[in-house]
Amino acid sequence: MDFYDDYEDIERAEIYRLFASIFMYAPDEEAANKLREMFNMAFTDSLIEITMDFANMFSSRDRHLMPYESLHNYPLGDTPRLWGRAASEVGAFYSSVAIAMDEETNLAPDHISAELLFMSYIIDNRFRIHQKRFLEEHLLIWVPEYCDEIYKHASTNFYKEIANILKEFILSDYEFLGN
Repeated sequence: MDFYDDYEDIERAEIYRLFASIFMYAPDEEAANKLREMFNMAFTDSLIEITMDFANMFSSRDRHLMPYESLHNYPLGDTPRLWGRAASEVGAFYSSVAIAMDEETNLAPDHISAELLFMSYIIDNRFRIHQKRFLEEHLLIWVPEYCDEIYKHASTNFYKEIANILKEFILSDYEFLGN
């Protein structure tokens, strides 16, 4: 069995949950302040500006930035679409570790928040091999480039900083797991 540093794993899981919440809902003032302190963020955007940026980027009006793996990771020659191949593959991955998506979350399995919550779950349950595999087969495939797109299209420094931090976190977490 692998050695686990409980503190590091608890912290990693909490960071994944925090990022999951950022893509599920626009942050309230408490969450924005927590993020500012936790990641030493320098944004000066108002909560209204952040909320408007959230709605503009992650709504269905602009499919380009919708946070679903199926829209960013699809076979060559295929058309990106919601509930595409990636959604099925992610759902099968969840099932392989006995995870059933809570119907109350109302998230497709390949929504970035669902994928980040799944990572927190497999960290909490010490499924180390699954962590590395899920990063390789899903998160690393699309999230770093997706973060670059968020950075380009965000109108607030808040989301520009979040994009950079999430990208670096995903990449460093993979290194932490020993690629």
